[in-house]
Amino acid sequence: MLSWLSRFKKEEIKKLIVIDIGYNSHHLSKALLEIGHYQIVAYIDEEPWNHLNLMNGAKIHYPSELLALAEKNDVDGVLKFEGEGWQPDDDCLAALAHLNIGYMALLKDLNIDEQINSVVQRLSSGG
Repeated sequence: MLSWLSRFKKEEIKKLIVIDIGYNSHHLSKALLEIGHYQIVAYIDEEPWNHLNLMNGAKIHYPSELLALAEKNDVDGVLKFEGEGWQPDDDCLAALAHLNIGYMALLKDLNIDEQINSVVQRLSSGG
């Protein structure tokens, strides 16, 4: 039986930024949102006509905004699919590491369950 206080314990929500707005990114982020332990803070895309539009409840931002968004929102991870969308340079990756924000480049040939498991494992191991 659960103690009285444990019933009110707030569930930890992992905050994520997703690079790219293509099919794989959309499909994975929607699946993570349905699980309920994840919040998509922002999407990153280079195309000017997508800027500040909404996808799955989060705004789409330019790549130059990534680090500020990550720090401001205290995100747990940044994820993208290899070979899709904008690629952060080494300085950006170093800055994310300095902020203790995990960066995940996922293989797009994994099925959705494998993608989710990969994200869960990376976030639970600290990035």
